[in-house]
Order: sequence, then structure tokens, then C-alpha cells
Amino acid sequence: MRSWVLVTLVGACTPGPGYAQREPVTAVAAPQDGNTLGTLDNRTIEFVFDGGQIEFELYRAGSRVTQVARNRYAVPLMVRWSLSQLENLEPVSPVDGVAFLPPAPTPLGAGPAVVLAELDLPDPTGRYHRLLDFKARFGDPRAEPTEYVYRLPYPRGLTYAVLQGFHGSFSHHGSNEFAVDFDCPVATPVLAARPGVVVAANAAAQGGGTSPDFLDYRRTNFVLIQHDDGTIGEYMHLSPSGIEVKPGQRIERGRELALSGNTGFSSTPHLHFQVMTAAEDGVNAHSFPFRLATGPHKSEEPVQGRRYSAWE
Repeated sequence: MRSWVLVTLVGACTPGPGYAQREPVTAVAAPQDGNTLGTLDNRTIEFVFDGGQIEFELYRAGSRVTQVARNRYAVPLMVRWSLSQLENLEPVSPVDGVAFLPPAPTPLGAGPAVVLAELDLPDPTGRYHRLLDFKARFGDPRAEPTEYVYRLPYPRGLTYAVLQGFHGSFSHHGSNEFAVDFDCPVATPVLAARPGVVVAANAAAQGGGTSPDFLDYRRTNFVLIQHDDGTIGEYMHLSPSGIEVKPGQRIERGRELALSGNTGFSSTPHLHFQVMTAAEDGVNAHSFPFRLATGPHKSEEPVQGRRYSAWE
């Protein structure tokens, strides 16, 4: 975990899924047909938000046990995983790695089974056990942003300052390097800055703060929109039960998505926005710089401390 210091009127941002820093590895699994792997012994459901989940499955065929992951989000995922505390299991492949999980065809649909590891049972008649640890990120690390000028993510006539901009010293580094925090009060309408498809959301979080427990991504309300170039627009710290769109829904520029709030790791009410995708290590994110439409035929990268009036 990172440690954080409270700074007055600076928005603190949750690092996002997979926020624990770990060394990257290079092993990437490939999809297989689950029907060829044997009998399903166990299924564990993890990383659950509106729009999908990850399913970790154990298949058995004779003395061979296969660890599989399946993505049920309609957006790719990168997963950093490891197996430990093996009992009555001997690995015949690496027990940690990074896997690309292809998307499901629809939210909560079934993505392909991706084999993570294979293990042998020394005693096929006995019980077996393994501990699986993972971190996950939304998005395809191969995605590159196309040139696009984003609209301000709040309604025409409203003016808000940028509390923290690109490279903000408080929390905008690493996976949040090019994020922007707008000084929006609670219940400000949040509008789509670019067209795309809603791929995941969370509306169940309550409250905010800067203690370590708020670093859990489940403590933050958010909407993720996948753009046509494969990058993802991330809108965070939204109000409880204030999300107005659903995964799978096509969203046009300026569509109201939610109400801003103060949920998750946050020192003051604000709206966090960034353009990102998963990094290759399955833990971090690629954060991309972007430009805002600040008036007709005018655009600029957001500047910390500057006030911006929505005009569209």
C-alpha cells in the first residue's frame, strides 16, 4: 500500500484495482476450451462490480489439476496471479504470472477459459488445496489513445477549479499520473467527456476518508467507459446510488452518467477523471494525457488551480 498525507482541498484518489505494487512477470496464459480440461471441481467468484466478475475455476482430469480464470466483463482484463500453500499438489508449470483475460461478449457473459497453471496430484485419492492471490486491472495494455478533445464532465454554465492536475504531488503519480480532480460539490451532474460503452460501475460504496481502509476499490463509486480506441474513461468518487447508466449501454458525449460525491479515498468532495488502460504487469495502469475543450475551437491540457466553465 502507499501511504498518504491529508492536504486541505486536494482530492485524494484511490489507486484502483490492483493497487498493491508487485514486480511484473512475463508469463501470459492462453485461452482454452473448458470442456477439454476435465471436470469442474471448484469455482470462486471475485472482483465483482456492476457489469461482471472474474471466475477462478479448478478442473480435474485424473491426477491433473488445471487452474483457470474466466472474465465476465465485456472489457479485457489483466490479472497478476500467484498460487501458494500447495497441499497434495505439485506444479508442472509456473505458479505465478500475468494473464490477459479476453472480454465476454456481453456484460456477465462468458469469456473464454484462460489456463493459468497446471498441477499434479501425488495422491489422487486425497484432498488438495491451494491459495490463489491476484490483482486485476480493466483494459487492454495494447490500447493507444487516438487524438480527441474531451468535453468538461459537468453541465453547461457550471464552473469548477482543478484541485489536482497532471503529475499532482498528492496522489497523481504512477497509475494516476494524468488524472484530474475537479472541485465539484456533492450531487453535481457528471457528464460523459467522450462517447463509449459503459463496461463497469459501482454504486454501493458509502462514505469517504483518508484512512487505509478507504484504499479498497470497493469503497469508491465509479463508472468506467470504454472508448472506441480501447482506452477507458474513469469517473470516480461518485455519490451513493447516484449512477444513472448501466454496463453495456452506449453513451454519447455529454450524456449524464451519475452524480459526483465523496466516496472512497478522498479528502474533499470532487470528481476524478482520467483516461487509462491496464499496464502489462496486471497491477498498475497506463494513464494518458488528454486535452479539454475549453471553448469553441479552444482546447488545452488541464492546469491545476485554473477554473473551467462548461460551455457545451
